[in-house]
Amino acid sequence: MTAALRLLFVFLVFVICSCTSKPKTAQLSGKVTFKGQPVPAGYISFTPDIGHGEVRLVNIKDGVYDSAQQTPPGIPPGNYTLQIHGFDGVRIPNYFQGKQIFNPMTDIEFTVPEGTSTKDFDVPDQLGQNVKIHPTADY
Repeated sequence: MTAALRLLFVFLVFVICSCTSKPKTAQLSGKVTFKGQPVPAGYISFTPDIGHGEVRLVNIKDGVYDSAQQTPPGIPPGNYTLQIHGFDGVRIPNYFQGKQIFNPMTDIEFTVPEGTSTKDFDVPDQLGQNVKIHPTADY
């Protein structure tokens, strides 16, 4: 009977451990350009459908973003609304990533697929008109 109890205990531990595994994450990377040039600095915010997780930010540096380089790495697969923010990359007081080079590109509907994938974004030129500059650091 002791062997049967041990086997039952091992089975229960296995079931419990397999139920508490981490959710899958996808790796998404790509390029972000504005007026044909790489965006020097910025970020893409991934806002999930309501009730399906938290907002994730992925940094843009020299026109490239990679969710695998963020903390925590990756993005859970699913449907998101994206916003892209771009800056000149010249850090000055109150402007951590520099001054904005375009108004945020908003309301981009995007599905992050499972696995590893790429998606490039080209910010429309008209978003560079009448840019509303906002500080990006503490006042």
